[in-house]
Amino acid sequence: MTRLIVSIAFAAAVLPFTSAPAQDAKVYKTAYVNMQTVFEGYYKTVQANIRFANEKREFLESLKNKQEMLKSLSVKAKKLEAKLKDDLVGPEARKDTEMKLRVLMQDGAKMQQGYLRYRQEGRRQVDQKRAKAEAELIKELTASVRVFCAKQNCDIVYDINGKSLNRMPVLLLYPRELEVTEAIAKAVNEGHEDALKKAQEELKKIEASLAADVDGK
Repeated sequence: MTRLIVSIAFAAAVLPFTSAPAQDAKVYKTAYVNMQTVFEGYYKTVQANIRFANEKREFLESLKNKQEMLKSLSVKAKKLEAKLKDDLVGPEARKDTEMKLRVLMQDGAKMQQGYLRYRQEGRRQVDQKRAKAEAELIKELTASVRVFCAKQNCDIVYDINGKSLNRMPVLLLYPRELEVTEAIAKAVNEGHEDALKKAQEELKKIEASLAADVDGK
């Protein structure tokens, strides 16, 4: 009985100290934002996408021209091959045709290698430019979001678009009323609404044109 009384007395003495941190703990104001939505709707992002779309179109047109040149050589080669199969072609003409075909095949092989190098290098440069531009935009947007949230007295901000290593959402559940995606998107585009609308319309036309070109091939 004495031990029981001592235990109860000890618990009563310790309890206030163990519960104090919970009572005094700071309550952090939390917000949630979909940075992918903010990024895609940022006027500078849309403007950058216009530049990339135009560069892509120019690159594809250049590739198409090189492909046409290769096709032209292929047509010439087939004509020479057909001539060699003609029994009416004399020895001298056959010899001349063989020489022309050999030169043409060598030129075609060099052109094909050049085409493949150009395509690979062109894509690499486009990817590098895009990655650099995206990194700059992400840095700029991150700073803007931090300023916005600081003005709202937010202590912690979560990106709800985040994915784990197994591609599952990092946040499976969160209070929707604390999401600030729309407010942030509006804030980063403030004063540039017309520029955003104009850029979105222009990008839509360019993408439609590119899609039409692909479908027409």
